[in-house]
Amino acid sequence: MSAPEPPDVPATTHALPSDLSHRPASVSHLRRYVSLRGPNTRMWIAAAYFSALLTAGFAAVTGSLVWHLMTADYTVGSVALWGAAAVVMAFLGPVGNVFMVRGLPQRITRQGISADSDGITVLQERKWWFPGEGTFVAWPEIRRVREVRVGERRPLYFIEFVLDTHRTDAELPNWAETADGLGLEPEEAPTQFYVQVPSAVKERILRMVEYTAPLPSIVERTPPPR
Repeated sequence: MSAPEPPDVPATTHALPSDLSHRPASVSHLRRYVSLRGPNTRMWIAAAYFSALLTAGFAAVTGSLVWHLMTADYTVGSVALWGAAAVVMAFLGPVGNVFMVRGLPQRITRQGISADSDGITVLQERKWWFPGEGTFVAWPEIRRVREVRVGERRPLYFIEFVLDTHRTDAELPNWAETADGLGLEPEEAPTQFYVQVPSAVKERILRMVEYTAPLPSIVERTPPPR
């Protein structure tokens, strides 16, 4: 009697960024989700407000310059001073605001890791003009999931995904890290990537994978320091 053929690994797919906004079409009673939003979200919102204040400052400086020119009550020195201030405020205000507004939705949108009976989805939801992005990884593709700590004084925490299938950089989230980028030893595997997570949720993610994966042993626990 011939041995059963191994199950086919689904082709590389991208999860829809709105995956968590609708009822799933597949088995969903196993679905779990851990949010990765942390204090950086509040930092970016505060930076957006500050950038808006700088833009208002640019408008005030430009208005003062125009008023001086129209009233003819000015000197060359005062015009040069207000002009230099306007140029500086233009870079700090409107120009910086353009870059801030362009990237703000991606920085503050809902992002996280979702797991269900089919696999794991690492995603960022749609928000305003950011279209969202997501990467789906089926359970048969995953060799190992574990927590990785980088740094000593102010450590950063990552969840490492080691896959038995090849993924190009374009097929991974643009906010995922590589072993080389983090100064870690690369695994002998087709694909290996890292997702930074807040320290408060790293254990929740590992438990979510253990509870949902067909083989909980894909979660590798790091031995506690002695």
